[in-house]
Amino acid sequence: MARTIFPLETAEFRVALDEKPLALLDDGDGRRALRAQTVREPEVEFSQHRSTPNIREGITSYGAYGDEPKNVDLIAVVEPGFEQPMRDLVARLQTGKFKYKGSERTFSTRLRLAQVSTAQGIRADEECRRLIDAYPEWRANPQLQRVFLVHTPEDNFALDDVTSPYYQAKRLLLEAGVPCQMIDTPTLRNADYKDLNLALNVVAKTGVTPWVLPESIPDADFFVGLSYTSSRMADSNDRVLGFANVFNQYGRWEFYSGGNEAVPYDERHRHYEELVAKTLERLPLSETPTICFHYSARYGRADREAILAGARRVRPNGRFVFIWINTHHPVRLFDETPGTDGSLARGRFVVGASNQIYLSTTGYNQYRKSIGTPQALEINVYEEFRQGTSPPAIDHKALARQILSLTKLNWASTDALCGEPITTKYAKDIAYLTAAFRRQQLGPFRLHEVLERTPWFI
Repeated sequence: MARTIFPLETAEFRVALDEKPLALLDDGDGRRALRAQTVREPEVEFSQHRSTPNIREGITSYGAYGDEPKNVDLIAVVEPGFEQPMRDLVARLQTGKFKYKGSERTFSTRLRLAQVSTAQGIRADEECRRLIDAYPEWRANPQLQRVFLVHTPEDNFALDDVTSPYYQAKRLLLEAGVPCQMIDTPTLRNADYKDLNLALNVVAKTGVTPWVLPESIPDADFFVGLSYTSSRMADSNDRVLGFANVFNQYGRWEFYSGGNEAVPYDERHRHYEELVAKTLERLPLSETPTICFHYSARYGRADREAILAGARRVRPNGRFVFIWINTHHPVRLFDETPGTDGSLARGRFVVGASNQIYLSTTGYNQYRKSIGTPQALEINVYEEFRQGTSPPAIDHKALARQILSLTKLNWASTDALCGEPITTKYAKDIAYLTAAFRRQQLGPFRLHEVLERTPWFI
């Protein structure tokens, strides 16, 4: 490329491509070498305020942060012939194996297999409908004392087939206010090394808090992860539906907020404004809160202005920070230090501009040899100020620490060295599921309000 495409010439400039990459040094000046800085791996807090940066070790040794005893009934729906494997799986969740010590010792949650129902001659989603019609008291239980375990065979359906029992049953139960966990056939046949994560998913959906950050994240009162899904149905123009998921300064999940009806693309700004206003109205805010909006799909200036207008309707004197977390960029960072695997170590970051850093979250670390392709997160900060005020300089190290801390809070897995913060990861998960439900063309998806404070999408 340096020889065939470059140099590029204009009337005023000649741009060449240097084949030798800039070095990363602790004292780099940004010209001869880039300055690489480090933030330490954050710890997370478990039962009795015990902390460690190693999540799997912490949850199996100390137990969940939320340690108030809880009883949960499991309603299992299976295909014919899988009744005994389901009973064995639940027994495994109850008692554990290897380092996992069972649901009661790990999550203070006693799981009871209340019923095994066989989808005899009908699909799993049809059996789920029969059960909640037969037991209407199972719907919308505010104590979240019941979880459906639904076996959804993979045969005859593509993974993204929205007519499959997986998507049909999931939507049915979520709209009925019933927590649910889908179970695939390989897990039923062998739960080794899957039981801990499966139990984690089940208890998190009933309101148990597995772990949190031991200290509040500075310079923020709440984090709001924003996402949207856009689609074009037959005989209609592009339509947009926005979502928000909210976390407090300790990284604890607060709630999900979303619209019900998709709006035409040209009306998206009004939609964003209403969504943000509705979301912030539910929060216990001071008169001058600091709210950080995280998003991975780039929003234009008009989009940000609409979001800001919604926020200022609720708190006119608040401080509102927009953080775009970009994973689709061409920058790659490497480290040839002896003893590493060649990738830039997790927790190292490089300043790209006054409002931009590149943070390594999937590079070399002491917990796992590899976490995928070593691609740093490009983090861009925008802050809107009232006329007559000037923005303070961005503390790049504090920004890196904030984002790295939020990668530790993925309650979908105990292997929580997540590549991106939960604000945007959860937002993507919500958008993916909601887009699938929209493709079913069964009308707007309406999550029942009793599930809005649970991570129903993991």
